[in-house]
Amino acid sequence: MVTILYIEDDPEAFLLLKIVLERKVRNEINLVWASSGKEALEIIEKEDVHLILIDFLLPDICGLSLMEKIKDSGIIAPIVIITGNGNEKVAAEAFKKGAIDYVIKGEINIDELERRLSSYIDFALWISNIKSTSGNFGCLCKKRDPILILTEILECSVGGTKKTHLIYKANLNSTTIKRYIWYAIKNGYLQWRRNGKEGIFFTTLKGMRLVSKISEIKEILV
Repeated sequence: MVTILYIEDDPEAFLLLKIVLERKVRNEINLVWASSGKEALEIIEKEDVHLILIDFLLPDICGLSLMEKIKDSGIIAPIVIITGNGNEKVAAEAFKKGAIDYVIKGEINIDELERRLSSYIDFALWISNIKSTSGNFGCLCKKRDPILILTEILECSVGGTKKTHLIYKANLNSTTIKRYIWYAIKNGYLQWRRNGKEGIFFTTLKGMRLVSKISEIKEILV
């Protein structure tokens, strides 16, 4: 069962999403509605949420500010920002803050909405599955230096890359690479964005700073 929290003050928008999820995507969905940022934060404290959809304009808080509050609370669930009007600056800021997608109401049809929801859910499930199996960073790999492996993953993802490429590049099995990706996402070094069915991983500004710092240390030690 996947729990999706939709934070939206328009009940008609919530009903539309509910219909699409039930008829077009899958039935194993627990769709929870919050009409304000305050209500959303209360729900998050009580329920294990796998995916969060946030309307940009809420009655008590901006969607981007709410996303920051959610992330600051330690929630790792993927977040999608939804808005009624397209704005490139808002979209750029949403991705910068860690949103996996930016959706403009009225500019995508039902089929496209279905495809996007499916990709969001697949990624949310993937994250949820590895969350419980990932240990501490020090236990990630006993045969190779974990710092070097993490650096390779971040360097490979600077321009955006698919999960399959990361597995090939890092020369690790699927289970191990999942743990590294989980660690990187959890600590803000890596970000996933919707791009086709599989999606693409990007190294964040924080991740690039880490790579730069590790490179400096290497030069000093050589």
